Amino acid sequence: MKRSTVIINSMMAFSIVTGCSNTPSQPKDVIYSSDMFTVYTDRVTQGPHTARAISPVEIESNYTSPEESGISQLLHFRFSLNSRDNELPQGKSHTVLIGSDTVFTFGQAIEKFDSIKEKLAGKLDKDTKWTLKVNMNPVLDSFKKRGYYVTPTNDTIYKDDFKGVWVAGSVDPLSWDFENLYGKHDRKLKDRGDGIYEVTLNLNPTTERPENPTGWKVDSIDSRFPQYHSDQLLVDALYNMAICDIASNLRPDSTYRAGKEWDGVWTRDVSYSVYLALALLDPENSYRSLKAKLKETPHGTVIVQDTGTGGSWPVSSDRIVWAMAAWEVYKVTGDKSMLKEAIEAIDNTLNDDMKVVWDSNFKLMHGEQSYLDWREQTYPRWMQPKDIYESMCLGTNVMYAEAFRVRDAMIKELESDYTPLWIGMDKEIANSINNNLWIPNLGYYSEYLYGGVYPIQSQAVDNLGQALSIVFDIANPEMARSIISKTPYTPYGISSVYPQMPDIKPYHNDAVWPFVQAYWNIAAAKAGNILALNKGLAALYRAAAFFGTNKELFVASNGDYRGTAVNSDSQLWSAAGNAAMIFRIIMGMTFEPDGIRFAPVVPPSFTGEKTLTNLKYRNATLNVKVTGTGDRIKSFTINGENNDDHFLKGNVKGNIEILITMADNTIKPQEINSQPQAWMPATPIVDWIGYKGEIRNYSPGISYGLTVNSTFLDQITTPVATFIPDENYSLMDIVPVLKETWSGFSCKPFEYIPAGSLTVVNADKIGKTGTSFIKDKDKASRFIELSPQKNTDVTFKVNVDSGGDYLLDVRYANGEGPINTENKCAIRMLYINGQEAGAIVMPQRGIDEWLSTGFSNMLRIKLKEGVNELSLRHEIDNMNGTVNTALLQYVRIIRQ
Repeated sequence: MKRSTVIINSMMAFSIVTGCSNTPSQPKDVIYSSDMFTVYTDRVTQGPHTARAISPVEIESNYTSPEESGISQLLHFRFSLNSRDNELPQGKSHTVLIGSDTVFTFGQAIEKFDSIKEKLAGKLDKDTKWTLKVNMNPVLDSFKKRGYYVTPTNDTIYKDDFKGVWVAGSVDPLSWDFENLYGKHDRKLKDRGDGIYEVTLNLNPTTERPENPTGWKVDSIDSRFPQYHSDQLLVDALYNMAICDIASNLRPDSTYRAGKEWDGVWTRDVSYSVYLALALLDPENSYRSLKAKLKETPHGTVIVQDTGTGGSWPVSSDRIVWAMAAWEVYKVTGDKSMLKEAIEAIDNTLNDDMKVVWDSNFKLMHGEQSYLDWREQTYPRWMQPKDIYESMCLGTNVMYAEAFRVRDAMIKELESDYTPLWIGMDKEIANSINNNLWIPNLGYYSEYLYGGVYPIQSQAVDNLGQALSIVFDIANPEMARSIISKTPYTPYGISSVYPQMPDIKPYHNDAVWPFVQAYWNIAAAKAGNILALNKGLAALYRAAAFFGTNKELFVASNGDYRGTAVNSDSQLWSAAGNAAMIFRIIMGMTFEPDGIRFAPVVPPSFTGEKTLTNLKYRNATLNVKVTGTGDRIKSFTINGENNDDHFLKGNVKGNIEILITMADNTIKPQEINSQPQAWMPATPIVDWIGYKGEIRNYSPGISYGLTVNSTFLDQITTPVATFIPDENYSLMDIVPVLKETWSGFSCKPFEYIPAGSLTVVNADKIGKTGTSFIKDKDKASRFIELSPQKNTDVTFKVNVDSGGDYLLDVRYANGEGPINTENKCAIRMLYINGQEAGAIVMPQRGIDEWLSTGFSNMLRIKLKEGVNELSLRHEIDNMNGTVNTALLQYVRIIRQ
């Protein structure tokens, strides 16, 4: 197995900062205290702001968003062709004082804004009307002369594919969400007839700004749900808030929506929520929600991948989280009637993924990070959907390992003689995660491998993936302790990723997601890190108490709920995460097929009795009482009888009283790496002339690591990098490192193809060309249309001088949808000399953009000397099931 080289380790010095904002010597009514905020057992304080629990069903809050002080008149913005971020290079934007009558020119940023004007910028009035103008004549002239326009980001827009120009920016209602601009008609500029496009914007609109929260209050809690009572009034109230928010998300069809602003049932949202708390709270509707995410195909039932990058699966591939959730429902209910259906859905899905997503070289699955599905937020700008498909990430692979394990456990529970096609994959994937994604000198995992057939590690972290690696035992105990103690922990909670990308509005970037924090807290408790747990509980409690709801996310750098690209109240998985703190940590419940195991971890501030009553479990009603603190159980009784196993069997019936007395032991503190928010250095933009590359956005103080084919070669501090060619196909990466602390993303890899090693097979050598998707018949003749109705099996021959290892990809167009959503990614299986050789994945490239071409994923293949017969076959459905279309321009074959 080929292993990716960790390229930054040799040049980074990493110093851990011990964060100890909560110690055993603190007052018992303080859960956590820092320079930013303090969480008490009955209130939260942050500067002049206080949220106080008045009762178990009421919280008062005087929180005021920092944005309430006013929005600056200074606007940063960029234009967009065809709803893409393609006007200006990374790090550059237009800057203007709102109200000025400037005509901007597309693709030309004013290099330096007048600092005197910037100092004069005041506060922007509500509902300010302003007309923005841009000179589009350079674009229109290029359309006339060449039939296309190449943007400063090297995005080619054909005249026939041009859909319009939009604006994205820093002041509401503008946002930096380029790929959803298509539907934003209020941000689309119109030609006034002379090549000047304009739009009148209503900036800082009143309707876009939610009122500051005043708290939360209900009359009572639904008696169907378990009740929690303790001496920590704030925790009681927040648990009740979570229960109410969860209940508010039950739809009329008895399935769970994702949140107040997200009405649909989403595979990942409901699955993560089911594991956290829903399976225990409402197992029947949990499984009903999971069943809503199954679909029938000609090959059987599979799990649905929701709409996503490049047209969903297989670019997005985290649908497999469904397996974890289904298993949790079974462990709670013991209902074997669900297992046959679940096994079929999981195994069919895994079999499809093994054909299309599996990388036999690295022994990992390809595809996007789980839930981090807004590509500009967590991937370098040059990465197209096919590049994201080629990447191999931590979180999704952890869930694949768990899915294989779950499938086998279900088969065992059902006592079935069914034999899966793939055996032992859970251990193989787990080993490969640790071999390829662990960063030894940093003591935690890389978020993903990226960069093509010779990938490198991203040195950023995905903290959901890290938490899951601990929860599901991918990381061994030593690794788990290292992850929790060494991963950078920002002041308001664990960031989704770290460090952050500059110039990106918070969503996954620069954000704390409460459900991720919940998984992190469960992992911290498992790793025995009480400091990390206290800080994590405080992060959840602070946000929910101040905001009066379980928000989808909040900004990591300032802790505010405003300023995010998108947000929602009553977010299902956020509420489930808050409830899970009681179930999984304070009560310490872990569900197993034959019962419940108890192992509470009770912080020192959670003194007194903590009771969970009316907990419905199979044929019993449980009342659980935990007294004392610590992580060691002094005594454990069930209906008055001692139980040294701390285990409740699943066949119990009637009313069950469980009393757990903790030993009041002091949990030995471990370190946490408290860090301020940090931003990675800019991704290098490199202009190559021959074998010399000039870093266009070079910055003094940044060093640049050079790698070739995954192997670190050198570090430079100048703006010029030199590639030394040899006899083999090569990829060169240039990775920026900021003062030996945080590294950024590599530039788009430089591709070297030795002379004589490239074979190109054009469409007209493969089959009948032409397509109705392109009006110009001459241009249409360059392509073969591949669809479920046309050219379902195209066969062609390739003659090579020597047998051995080769690389293959195709140049294609797919105008069936935008880059960021829908479900029409085209897939074809490649056969070589009658043997299956892998999947060719052709993601969507833009709505009706049939002249916009790009490369598919690249496959490693073997060819024999002489004539080889190659076939592209339509054998596997995408998530759409009907539309599976691409235009094939040529096939590229490269000798290694």
